Amino acid sequence: MTLLKGSVNPELLHLVSTPIAIMAEQGLRTFAGVTGDDPSNARNFGTSYVVLLSIFGKSKLLGRIIAGVVGAKEHYFLDLDSEIAKQDWTNAATLCVVHRIPTQYLNGNELSNAPVTHTHADFSMYRTIVQYAVDGGGMGSVIYETPPNFNLLGKKPHFLSFSNKIYMHPKNDSFLTFLNYSVSPNYSQAADLKIEFRDELGTCIGNHTLTVPAMDFSCVRVSDILSSFTSPFVSFTAASVTSALIPLSIVVHHPTGGVSVEHSHPPQEYLMADWSIVNFIKMQAAKSFFERRLC
Repeated sequence: MTLLKGSVNPELLHLVSTPIAIMAEQGLRTFAGVTGDDPSNARNFGTSYVVLLSIFGKSKLLGRIIAGVVGAKEHYFLDLDSEIAKQDWTNAATLCVVHRIPTQYLNGNELSNAPVTHTHADFSMYRTIVQYAVDGGGMGSVIYETPPNFNLLGKKPHFLSFSNKIYMHPKNDSFLTFLNYSVSPNYSQAADLKIEFRDELGTCIGNHTLTVPAMDFSCVRVSDILSSFTSPFVSFTAASVTSALIPLSIVVHHPTGGVSVEHSHPPQEYLMADWSIVNFIKMQAAKSFFERRLC
């Protein structure tokens, strides 16, 4: 494994990319599954990809690792903790962005300065398997990709999330993780976030506020906020009017070593209308939630 040298064209970085929180502090190992196959089986036949890892620590880029090449009909997992350890970044790394870049743009250990003839649309739905595990236990995974123009500078991003259910149990650790990433290389906007928790009857049982640094993530253990609960099933609503975020819910059952990973479905996917209308409704909902007094 070698480090990428030279300058990088942001267009290449976000043809295919997925930001991933490094969860070592929470006792989890972090893996990424990649493939060279097109999910629609209709595009990019025979294309191979350089797998590039951009490693960040406390919002700063530590470096980019050329982790390998993946071709058509190939699938494999990367142990991100091991790749980070090889560079002696274990104590600093908090965020890894997994990129897949067509090999035609790689020249040795540098990316080519040739014009980029591809766009993100050529690789839509090229998602990465994001997997977390406990040593000696099980693994849980989810798939996602960086949304187009995510937190692009000059836009007015916002975030609203309605969660999957969280199962609370004395022998479980339930984590909520929020990633604040951007396709813009000079992004520095921290995200102020508000969260409300409700039980299975819809009664508010707690709230929390936090700030998610740019090019990083923040994680909360739900039991640290809800010290007591009468219902094992909890849901949350979260909003930010400064940044778009990627939310993950991770549950670890310690007696069995079981791990579950989920992400909430973007609320705009439930609205069947033109994007301008959907975006307006979502913004107004996020703003209303964020500006009102939490329960």
